[in-house]
Amino acid sequence: MIVFIMIVALIVGVMIGLPIFAAMGLSTLVHYLDTGRESTLLILNQRMFNGLTSFTFLAVPMFILAGELMVRGQLIDKLLDVARVFVGHFRGGLAQVNILSSVFFAGISGSGQADIAAMGSTIMPAMIKDGYPRGYAAAITAQSATLSPTLPPSIVMVIYGAVFGVPVAALFAAGISVGIFMAIAYMVMAYWTCRKYNLPKHPRANMAEVMSALRAGAVTLGLPLIILGGIFGGIFTTVEAAAIAVLYAIIATMVIYRSVTISDLGSIFASAAVTSAAVVVISGVALSFSYIVAVQHIPQQILDALLAFSGNEYVVLAMIIVVLLVAGMFVGRTANILLFGPIIIPIFYQFGYAPVHTGLIIIIILGVGHLTPPVGGAILTACLIGKCSMPEMLKYMWPMIILEVVLAILIIFIPQLSTFLPTFMELGGV
Repeated sequence: MIVFIMIVALIVGVMIGLPIFAAMGLSTLVHYLDTGRESTLLILNQRMFNGLTSFTFLAVPMFILAGELMVRGQLIDKLLDVARVFVGHFRGGLAQVNILSSVFFAGISGSGQADIAAMGSTIMPAMIKDGYPRGYAAAITAQSATLSPTLPPSIVMVIYGAVFGVPVAALFAAGISVGIFMAIAYMVMAYWTCRKYNLPKHPRANMAEVMSALRAGAVTLGLPLIILGGIFGGIFTTVEAAAIAVLYAIIATMVIYRSVTISDLGSIFASAAVTSAAVVVISGVALSFSYIVAVQHIPQQILDALLAFSGNEYVVLAMIIVVLLVAGMFVGRTANILLFGPIIIPIFYQFGYAPVHTGLIIIIILGVGHLTPPVGGAILTACLIGKCSMPEMLKYMWPMIILEVVLAILIIFIPQLSTFLPTFMELGGV
């Protein structure tokens, strides 16, 4: 009975408009009222603060700050130039540049919304000027931005690993293989759609242009290379990589390019602090919520109920996936992971899914919701930046949403896409 009341309290809290952390906190109080002991509150507080003192959590604000510095340093044009010389000559050249630029930018920001805001304001006007429909430019920008939480240094992966005890380096490695797989699929679809709409391509860059773009973008591209090389080479931990990323971003923007001044640092630090605080608050409440979920055996009770409905493992997984798809339409990816993770992750484990594979499945499926109306975060931001209406964008968005669902299904049923690199590099989590 108490489990039912907790779930109802959680749902009601979300439906009446409470922030996710407040709705989860309301649900945890039900457990306190059930026990009637003040010691329960002490345990919940201890779970919250002990979890947040995890060393891995230190990486979150530093990666956010590094991304904020690189974005405010206006280094986006250099990434676009590098992408243009490599893929601009394909059919739908600027659409291909949009996707490849998101791959590069993911290694800097780790945030899909930052990708749309930073890249979209530069690439979308160029696409529209080149003859691309405004709705298509917004749609491809929203789709390509879903790569940022998949590729390292993904903020979502750092939080997932810290909260649920999965090696962050292993998640990063899995994200590389899955992210590249998704990016190639996006580029194939872009080629097909641009050929259908007879959209332009650009002349192939010569070697001098390639070398010039690489020289100009070398410093910007160096950040993800240093982060990944250091982590996978065993030179430093994820947290140390985040600290080095901040130092690198400061040197790149303030010393080399001089696009950030000392007077800019106040607003940059404030923006990064606000974002980090929001992440920490919801993560802390989620840790208390996870403890109660385990104590009350909620995953097992939900699994028993689902198995009573259908004894087929795949039907149960399909129902969980539908819930995640719907939830992703209304709530951000990080909040959904912390909300549903304590409940559904043990169910995936019971069905034999590896920790890293489970993490990638959840992250990818929730990303589909960001592209889906009525309130998908990616499409709303892309419409705002691209100055187009939702119907104008959705005309081109539906094939991309279908592709996202197909890719999610392939990632579920081909675990090697997620586990190959972590296994090969002996990073654990598989």
